[in-house]
Amino acid sequence: MPSFPWSLRQISGLVQKRELSPLDIVQATASAVRQAEPAVQAWCHLNLDAALQRAEILTEALKRSPPVSPLHGATYGAKDIFDTAGLPTEWGSATQRGRVPSDDCELVAALDSLGCVLAGKTHTTAYAYYDTGPTRNPLAAGHTPGGSSSGSAAAVAAGMVPLAIGSQTQGSVLRPASFCGVAGFKPSFGTLPLGGVMPFAPTLDHAGLFAASAADMEFAWQALGSEPAQAGADALAIMDWPPEGPLTADMAVCFRAAMKTLASAGMPIRRVPRPGFLDALPAALHTVMAYEAVREHSEHYRKHGPAIGDKLAALLEEGLGIGPDAYAGARQTLASARDAYKQWARHHPVVATPAALGPAPQGLESSGDPRCNAPFTAVGAPAVSVPMPTPPSQLPMGLQLAAAPGLDALVLATASACERLLHRSD
Repeated sequence: MPSFPWSLRQISGLVQKRELSPLDIVQATASAVRQAEPAVQAWCHLNLDAALQRAEILTEALKRSPPVSPLHGATYGAKDIFDTAGLPTEWGSATQRGRVPSDDCELVAALDSLGCVLAGKTHTTAYAYYDTGPTRNPLAAGHTPGGSSSGSAAAVAAGMVPLAIGSQTQGSVLRPASFCGVAGFKPSFGTLPLGGVMPFAPTLDHAGLFAASAADMEFAWQALGSEPAQAGADALAIMDWPPEGPLTADMAVCFRAAMKTLASAGMPIRRVPRPGFLDALPAALHTVMAYEAVREHSEHYRKHGPAIGDKLAALLEEGLGIGPDAYAGARQTLASARDAYKQWARHHPVVATPAALGPAPQGLESSGDPRCNAPFTAVGAPAVSVPMPTPPSQLPMGLQLAAAPGLDALVLATASACERLLHRSD
C-alpha cells in the first residue's frame, strides 16, 4: 500500500521553503483517493472540491505571509461523528441520514485555524459502537480495519491523507491503528476538545489522532500546542496483559521480539507485576459505558429501534437495567483506579503492552476486541499505538505505550524513540 508522498514534518519544511504548496498537497490527496478508495472505502463524504478551493486560498496567502502553523496545508480526514459545517455528519447510521451541522466541532475548527485542509468525513461504525461499516483493511481487504474509527485509520494507512481524527471510548483509536499499521494516539482525558462531537459515554469519550508514524504524531501534537518532552522514558515497564483473556500466538511472539529488540538497542525493559486495581476496570468501564450510552441515545433507540444497530441496541437494553447505585459504584471504581494509576506510574512512567489481542481478524462483521486498550481509557491515560516489526507474510501489530494522565508529551517522545529503535534497519 503506498504511503502519502510526504510526512507531516516534510510537508512543514517544504511549505516553509515554498517548495510545496497546499494546492500540491490537496492534489496529491485527490490522486491517492482515486487510486485507493474504491478498494478501501474509508470515506463516507469526500470534500475535495471545497478542499481545492481552500488550498488555493492557503497557497495564495503564502505569497504574502508565512505559514500559519507547521501543519499549513496538510490534509486530514474527520470521523463521521465530528460535526462539520455544511458537510454531512451522520454518525455512521442511516437513522441520521441528511444530518448536516451548521457549525464545525471544536477540534475541526482548531485544525482549520492551523491551516489544515479537511479532505472529507471518514466512515465510523454505527453510532461509534460495534455495528460495522463498509471500510476494509487497506493491507488485507478481507480483514477488519478495526473500529469505531475505522475510516480514519484506513485513510492514513492507505496513504490518502497524512493525518486523521477519531474518537475512543474503549479502544476505538488504538485498535484500528494496530490493525492498519499506523500510529494512533489517545491523549489524556479532556485534552482534545469534544464540543460538537457525538457523545457516547461522556466520562469515557476521548478524541484522538492517526498519523503514518509516531514521529509524525509527535510533530502533529506539538503543532497543536503541546510543549515537547525533553526526552522519552529511560525504561519501559512490561506486565502480563490484558487483564482478561489471552493474546494470540502471533501477538505474543511479536511483542516478545519487539521487547528483545528494544533491550538489545539499549532500552531497559523491566517486568513488573500487574497492579490489582487494573483488574476491576473492564467490568466497571462497561457498566459506566452502558449507563451513559442510554442517557445519550435512548431517544434514538425509542425512535428507530434496532435500526440503530443490533449491537448498540443490545447495549442500550443492558444499560436500561443498570440502576444509579450500580453506576455510582462503577464510577467510584474508575476514580479510585485513576488515583492508584497515577501513584503507580510515578515508579513506572511508561508501560508497554500489546495494542490488540492479535492482528486484524478475518472478516468484516466484527471490529475486534478492545480489552488491551480499555483499561488505559478508563484511567484517562495518554496511550499510543506504534507498529512493531512483522514478517511480510503477517498483518500489522501495534505496540501500545501508556503513561500517567498529563504526560502526553512523554509517551509520544518515548513512542518516537521506540519507533526509531524498532525500525532502524528498515
